[in-house]
Amino acid sequence: MKTRVILTTIVSFVLLVAVVAAGLNAVFTVTLVDSEFSVYSGAGREDALSLKADLERYVGDSTTFLDVEDVKDTVKSYPCFEVETVEKHFPKTLKVKVSERKEFFAVPNGETYAILDENGLYLHDGENVNRLGGMNVLLDGFELSLSRGERAEGGYIAEVFEMFSVFSELLPGVRANVVSVSLVSGGGQDTPEHKFFVVTMREGVKIAIRNPSADIAVKARAAFCDEEAGYLSDAFADKKRVYGAISVNNVSPNGSVNVTFSPELPIYGG
Repeated sequence: MKTRVILTTIVSFVLLVAVVAAGLNAVFTVTLVDSEFSVYSGAGREDALSLKADLERYVGDSTTFLDVEDVKDTVKSYPCFEVETVEKHFPKTLKVKVSERKEFFAVPNGETYAILDENGLYLHDGENVNRLGGMNVLLDGFELSLSRGERAEGGYIAEVFEMFSVFSELLPGVRANVVSVSLVSGGGQDTPEHKFFVVTMREGVKIAIRNPSADIAVKARAAFCDEEAGYLSDAFADKKRVYGAISVNNVSPNGSVNVTFSPELPIYGG
């Protein structure tokens, strides 16, 4: 008799839980996916339409038991999109905010290129063609560790990102001016003091920054703003931008940087 009472109590409790769960599911069910997209390219607009359709599949799911990580994984299947926010607005709305990542760098990767965004995040493989047109900034001579959806890692790559942060402050459209960045060794030596970033500008002139592992932000700014030989200086005539090299050497103890222009490239090659 006692056993029967216990079993009856357990069955009643299970039935009660099931009824409550069913009631919650009826009340807290997604009926609207409010998706907001911030895109800048035609390809991004096309991807947004496809992603919106994928997100609509969450209509009918329980708002209570919906895992926002599943929604984020859906967005991650579109490598050029980034999740800004995913919020459950009870009782019936799922709100998703997504933005398009900006393709910026291209790294040789076998027979194709690894395309990185402006923060160095590895997006996808493909041709070196930017979604907005033109080409991405080519990174040459770097040994990088690349993992999809992660920031590129490797020697001197953090300095590259820091350098381009400065360039972005000084140039209205960096990709319109910068073609590539090469990591080269001068004099056949592989020490930091003999390493150079060689930045090829669209007009043809190169910017050679010695020892990029030290004071790269200061050197990058000097390469553009030095009064005598800086790329943006009044003294640097337009005709000089089509050939030669702007050489940026180490920062002195007083904080000054030696910046010079030469019509030849004796160390770095043409």
